[in-house]
Amino acid sequence: MHVSKLYYEGERNEENQPSGCGRAKLVNGDRYEGTFRRGVFHGYGTLSQKTGHRFDGNFRKGHKHGRGCQRYPDGSRYDGDWSRGVRHGYGVYRYANQDVYKGNWCFGQKHGVGIYVFAESGLRLKGAWNAGSLEGPVVLSLGDVKVHGTWSATSGGLLETAESVFNFGCKYLLRGTMKRGVFDEYVWWPTALELYRLASLPPEPLPVSIPFMDCRSSSPSDNGDGNESFKCLV
Repeated sequence: MHVSKLYYEGERNEENQPSGCGRAKLVNGDRYEGTFRRGVFHGYGTLSQKTGHRFDGNFRKGHKHGRGCQRYPDGSRYDGDWSRGVRHGYGVYRYANQDVYKGNWCFGQKHGVGIYVFAESGLRLKGAWNAGSLEGPVVLSLGDVKVHGTWSATSGGLLETAESVFNFGCKYLLRGTMKRGVFDEYVWWPTALELYRLASLPPEPLPVSIPFMDCRSSSPSDNGDGNESFKCLV
């Protein structure tokens, strides 16, 4: 995107476009300080928006691209990879309630193996997300106790038809199934107790393929004006 500005102070190129280091106040009330190329944000900079959002990081042809930290008005924050203006790659999202997600992102959604930590209880959930939905093998940890099971995206909890295994400090394994009770709580139905063996554990969360977002423009030149058509290669 081009810089539609009320005010600009900084370096310019021979075409009188903002290029190099500078700062600008935009028409919509946002402010940017950092590097420009041919009139667009390009390189490292800070974008402070009128809405209360603030981004410190890298831009490419007007888009957040590379490493950067986005702060949101509710107090949440994302530190990680960006591509064409969206969370894409590995990043850490700290929610307003202090919960934390550490893992992979694709086109702005959780996608791939990640760990979600609940701040209030300290419970850690490791699983694999697909386009924002958690499904498949999961490991829930609290202290030295772990529960290996299968998560259902439909019910939003452990799959009742699949076996779950309690792992007590890598010493004992308690096998059984989780079922929802009358008041929507989980009820544990044990079936066997055995000594710990790594080979006896259910499958771990598996990686999910992440499409590659290619941000090269349709023009071979890197001196475009920021309005080129971008291609996403999957």
